[in-house]
Amino acid sequence: MEKYMYKEIKEGVKVLEKIKENKDKIKSIVEEIKEYNPKNIILVARGTSDNAGVWGKYYIESYIKIPVSLCAPSLYTIYHNPPILKDSLVIAISQSGESEDICEVIREANNQNAFTLGITNNLNSKLAEISKKVLFLDAGEEKSIAATKTYLAELGALYFLVNHWINRDNSKEFEKLIISLREILERDEEIKEKTNPYKFMEHCAVLGRGYNLATALEMALKLKETSYILAEPYSSADFLHGPLALVSHGFPIFLFVPKGESLAHSKEVIKILEEKNVDLFIFSNEESLFNNYNGFFIKSDIPEEISPLLFILPAQFFAYFLTILKNLDPDQPRFLKKITITK
Repeated sequence: MEKYMYKEIKEGVKVLEKIKENKDKIKSIVEEIKEYNPKNIILVARGTSDNAGVWGKYYIESYIKIPVSLCAPSLYTIYHNPPILKDSLVIAISQSGESEDICEVIREANNQNAFTLGITNNLNSKLAEISKKVLFLDAGEEKSIAATKTYLAELGALYFLVNHWINRDNSKEFEKLIISLREILERDEEIKEKTNPYKFMEHCAVLGRGYNLATALEMALKLKETSYILAEPYSSADFLHGPLALVSHGFPIFLFVPKGESLAHSKEVIKILEEKNVDLFIFSNEESLFNNYNGFFIKSDIPEEISPLLFILPAQFFAYFLTILKNLDPDQPRFLKKITITK
């Protein structure tokens, strides 16, 4: 019997396409934001949604050129000492829309006359009620505790928000992305086979640079949630500044290597890791790596900045199949609930 996590991973592509169809609503929100004319942008989220925000920071700053910060909710809820939010756009990302600390940030932002936008999969949530504007993910109910399709939906929402903001025609780019994602859906059995050597893995590092730092963070979280693996995510640059001392012969390392500006750096990291005889698994769309390394390779020429929307799908499948291989239940990880209420 297929688990919900597997079904929901496969639903992610359709969810992305549905967000595209919501273009009129997104355009309307963008016009109001531009009229407000924010001087800075603050993203507030927890867990998987926070990882989406990490990519959002890179993508927003690279295209819109407005500084983006990731919020510290504890300043609002525990220390009661929030920063000045004047002239800010505050974007809250929450699948459930029920996390109290996320909502408290939005309440304070409203009190300070900031522009507040809630991105959520629950139109009946607290977040949807209190945000000035709401971008509904419309991903359908996510029954597995491990968030998959809603993560891709959050990336998609930010992607379209930015492209409408700068009046950029991304239709051909998005079509290429969808074609590549559909190809991955057809190769899930291949990913399943590639998880077999990792059945007894108890620890690993997951590396990504720049835009794919978010992908590394999210894959590591999925490995922790579903297979109880001590998976440590790092920027591949930061990994060389100390954590490299962790590795020894056979140490498992997962590395995201997209075509693009970061490729030269990634190849340098690969060379360093090879010298340490680690167990290296590469997710990449760079053809020159296909025949020389273990991993999952995708023929796709999408730009590096949106490669996290591509790479997350095989990463999610990998985490899912590894959980099944370990005879664990990915839909009901121990100690976890679908909605986590933090204050």
